Amino acid sequence: MGHADELDDNWLNGEEITCSACQERLYRLDHSPLLDCYFLYCDGCPMRVDVSYYDSTCIAIADALPDRDDTRSTLMGALEARLRRCDCGGRFRDSAPRRCHRCSAVLTAISTPSGVDVWPGWWTDETDTASLEEEFTARYFRTEDLWKH
Repeated sequence: MGHADELDDNWLNGEEITCSACQERLYRLDHSPLLDCYFLYCDGCPMRVDVSYYDSTCIAIADALPDRDDTRSTLMGALEARLRRCDCGGRFRDSAPRRCHRCSAVLTAISTPSGVDVWPGWWTDETDTASLEEEFTARYFRTEDLWKH
C-alpha cells in the first residue's frame, strides 16, 4: 500500500468555496508546480497576470537579484515592481487577496493567497467547459503586454 500522499488525488488542495458577498460558487486550488509560470493577482479586482518562467524580462529580473537572496518573496517583489498596472488602476501582487469574479469582493475563505488560484465553480463540472474557459481566461487573465516600458 502507498503513502497517503500517493493516494491523494486532491494534491492541489482544490475545494469549492462561496463568495460571502454574492454567494457565487467558486473553486480554489493551489498553483500547480507543473505549470511554468507565476500568477500574480490584482489588488483591486479579479484580474491575473501570467508571467512565464521563460519570459525574457522575467529572466532578466531574476538574474539581477543578488546571489544570496533567491527567495520567492524577493523575486515576487522584483516582478511586481516591473509589471504594468491593471486596467482598474490596481497593482499585480503575489499576495493580493483573491476576489470573486462576479462581484469583486475579497474572498475571505482564502486567508493566505500566495500560490492559490481561483476559478469559477463551473470549472469542476464534468460537462465540456472549453468555450466558457476560453471566454473566462480572455476576460480575467493578462498574458501579454505585462511590463512597464
